[in-house]
Amino acid sequence: MLETEEGRRIKILYFIVLLVIGFLIVRLAWLQLLQGTQYKKIADQNRIRQQIIQAPRGTIYDRNGAILVANRPSFAISVLPSDYTNPAKETPLLAEITGVSAEEIEKMIAAGAEFPYQPVRIRRDADEAMLAKISERKSYLPGVVTEAVPVRQYLYKTLAAQVLGYVGIISEEEYAKHKNQGYLPTDLIGKDGLEYVWESWLRGVDGGQQVEVNAAGEEVGIIGTRPPVPGRGIVLTLDANLQKVAEEALDSQIKKDRNAGIPAKGGAVIVLDTHSGAVLAMASAPSFDPNLFASGISSLDWNALISNPDTPLTNRAIQNMYPPGSVFKIVTASAALDTGCTTPSEIFVDKGVYYLAGWQFFGWDPKGLGRLNLADAITWSSDPVFYELGRRLGVDRLASYALTFGLGQKTGIHLPGEVAGNVPTEEWKLKTYGEPWYPGESLIAAIGQGYYLTTPLQQAMLLMTVANGGIQYKPRLVDKILKQDGSTYQSFPPEVLRTVYLKPEYWDTIRQGLKGVVSQGTATSVFQGYPGTLAGKTGSAETGTGTTHSWFSCYAPAENPKIAVTAFVEDGEDGSVSAAPIVRTVLEAYFGFRKNSPPDVRQPGKSD
Repeated sequence: MLETEEGRRIKILYFIVLLVIGFLIVRLAWLQLLQGTQYKKIADQNRIRQQIIQAPRGTIYDRNGAILVANRPSFAISVLPSDYTNPAKETPLLAEITGVSAEEIEKMIAAGAEFPYQPVRIRRDADEAMLAKISERKSYLPGVVTEAVPVRQYLYKTLAAQVLGYVGIISEEEYAKHKNQGYLPTDLIGKDGLEYVWESWLRGVDGGQQVEVNAAGEEVGIIGTRPPVPGRGIVLTLDANLQKVAEEALDSQIKKDRNAGIPAKGGAVIVLDTHSGAVLAMASAPSFDPNLFASGISSLDWNALISNPDTPLTNRAIQNMYPPGSVFKIVTASAALDTGCTTPSEIFVDKGVYYLAGWQFFGWDPKGLGRLNLADAITWSSDPVFYELGRRLGVDRLASYALTFGLGQKTGIHLPGEVAGNVPTEEWKLKTYGEPWYPGESLIAAIGQGYYLTTPLQQAMLLMTVANGGIQYKPRLVDKILKQDGSTYQSFPPEVLRTVYLKPEYWDTIRQGLKGVVSQGTATSVFQGYPGTLAGKTGSAETGTGTTHSWFSCYAPAENPKIAVTAFVEDGEDGSVSAAPIVRTVLEAYFGFRKNSPPDVRQPGKSD
């Protein structure tokens, strides 16, 4: 029986229907079985979002438990890249509200594109007016959300700013280095100071929450939460009260010098515990407010900081190096005694000028200081005596003792940017300048001038070494790390850095000279009426540009030293004029003496 045309068409149609159904079945199976997991993930991401809860950074305390750095609650205006559907219209409006430029917003969103469902924080620490404007224009800003985030708070603003450091948005280089540790492209990270060095302890562990959203991207509920783990607390060796005294005394002296027509670009104060190396105070002036960085520093504030000729971001205590001046005579005396170039009883005659190969080298007192033994030469800071010792020692032998005391080397304090200073030798000069060493340069080196360079911290450690009879501790700023419950997780005991070996009678000679500095020598006027005892050394280092760096370094009490103190004023006056009064104020505060204003010492021939 022949198939009709109508039957043939029905069969073809039937075959096509079966083919389509088969294709749909295969496609459905492929979607369900092979791609089901992927599409379920996409669907869940449209319905459920994973949001990070930023962990508060660890609290930083001073040695007495006073909080120096903490966190405060704030709100951030953020963008979810996945929902930021119309940047051409949204970005200009968002820029207008937040005050962040459109270009910067685009840059931040591009940086966060790797994580489309994580908020990119455009404006941290937004004020109420900004938050209100965002809420009012919510329909025009899809993908723009507000978040509660902690903001770093430096409670005493400029106090110890260069020590504490600051935080900032992670750079591309930092992100590449740390992204495997859970950082996001717009996270904050420690940028300087202790915030930088102890970043891994202070950062904490971010938490998270699952948020259910509707088709419009609006939050409708929280499904689950994993709380963040705050960073570890850190207890410093700093004494906040002593730090405040040191900073105020330094600022006051700089202001006083400037009013007298002295440049006084800045300065530093260091206070060390002689028995442990603990840093009780580390001041650097001028300073800055780290709170400027906590929520993202403005270009105006940043430019003001980096263009300031007095470089407030620099920690002058460790990041700049200067000629040590007459404080270095301690090293010269030690080297001369230990090598037999002199004895404690040898008598020198200071005539105010020293002659070498037809050249004249003048002392600070052109009239001369007369007959002096070595202790007297330290007390009165006799340049001609130390010129003679420099001639006897020679530059290389002097350099070997400078290195023994730790000069020309980093102290190892846990702060970024420490410089080593410089200890010159004949070989060093030939390599650096292509010139031989001249005999007269040994004389200049012996009084801490010429090519010698030190940091204020190194000067304080020099006095610590004398106070301890040769034992030098590594300077440390962190005493311990805390657990979440406040108990100690890890402590950091004192660490002997080096020992300088001199005969006891040599140490006694040097100490006798240092005690004489404040009882009858170059710093006598400054310490009139001071109720305690101390041993110290003035220093006035010529800069070669017509100005003088002012130094005073000491330990106290003289009989049983507890602290070593160094004050430095860059482009100040003589050591007894600018630096010594700062030290007196610090000592009176530390030992609890009644505060007496140091006399204004500007007596020619009575200072160094």
